[in-house]
Amino acid sequence: MKNVFIFLILFASSLVANAQTQNISIEAFGAHNTVGINYDSRLKGNQGWGYRVGIGYSYSGHSNFLVGSSSIKGVAIPAEINYLVGQRKSKLELGFGMSLGYYQEKYSNWVPSSTGLMAEAEGHHKTFGYFLFGNVGYRFQPVRGLMFRLGITPSFNFGDRYGLSRSEFYPYVSLGWAF
Repeated sequence: MKNVFIFLILFASSLVANAQTQNISIEAFGAHNTVGINYDSRLKGNQGWGYRVGIGYSYSGHSNFLVGSSSIKGVAIPAEINYLVGQRKSKLELGFGMSLGYYQEKYSNWVPSSTGLMAEAEGHHKTFGYFLFGNVGYRFQPVRGLMFRLGITPSFNFGDRYGLSRSEFYPYVSLGWAF
């Protein structure tokens, strides 16, 4: 996993010098889970192959009176290779990438106590985690000016100890500036 991430970073950084259309955007949900900022670049012109690298903050939590509660928060770096289909400003966006992050999980559960009653047990731990994701969506991508993205991010992992569980399909919306 570490080698794949290093490859993506080196690949993306080697392409910056040859980039055509570039943009900076703020994204809600998607590969960031909550909110993040992205740098995106096309390799040739304003269509076809490109890449995206970002940094974001994640938070998710749930609570259930019978079971307990848990929350996960952290900082992650998603990296993606993507392809834009379309000749004009409106394009179909297809992408694949990986998000690596450092997360803290807090939980409280109801467990039987020595008195026979239920007692609340709390805990937390910090961990490195990852998930793989895709992007399928609409992108308004001018050569210069306001850009917009809207779509869905399917995600998965390999089921190992560092793979993060999250919903299988996560929507995303992004607003930025192309230069």
